[in-house]
Amino acid sequence: MLKSYKITTHKESVRRWLRQGVLKGIAPSSRKEGWQIPKEALDDFLLQRLTEGYTTDVAKESNTTIVEKEVEERIRAEMWIELANKNIWEGHVELKKTRIHECIQHRYYSKELEAVVWQRCVANSRAYKKPRIFYLLEAFGFEGKRLLFDKNFEDLEEQVVFALIEHVRLYNSR
Repeated sequence: MLKSYKITTHKESVRRWLRQGVLKGIAPSSRKEGWQIPKEALDDFLLQRLTEGYTTDVAKESNTTIVEKEVEERIRAEMWIELANKNIWEGHVELKKTRIHECIQHRYYSKELEAVVWQRCVANSRAYKKPRIFYLLEAFGFEGKRLLFDKNFEDLEEQVVFALIEHVRLYNSR
């Protein structure tokens, strides 16, 4: 469990935490026996070690892979945000009004949505003459948020523009 939540992979770390009382467990009565860690103690330890917002469910072994993927994605998102805050980007996509128009037409969305998308793109890149979206790995930054590429398209520009349009559309529908 500790390995799946990326806390540690070393047995000695776990033994040290048990000896120090950081991780609650029942000490072995002989060298042949190992430490016994109650489920509640492990769950409490995981909750202390993981960042706020992470959920653990030690009792449900069948959902372990789902929880692991969720934790991995949260960790990945936090690392991405940390890099983005330091302005470390892989590259950028320069946005063109005609390209946004084509993508809006492709999805049969309204001209009003097109205008809103363009306004928000311009507002998002005030520091540049032409609107641009900076990306890193499989996501890009827009209005301080991390948005994933739309992998239904092959072209990087389309992956960014369609994901951007969907984000604005869903935001406006609230």
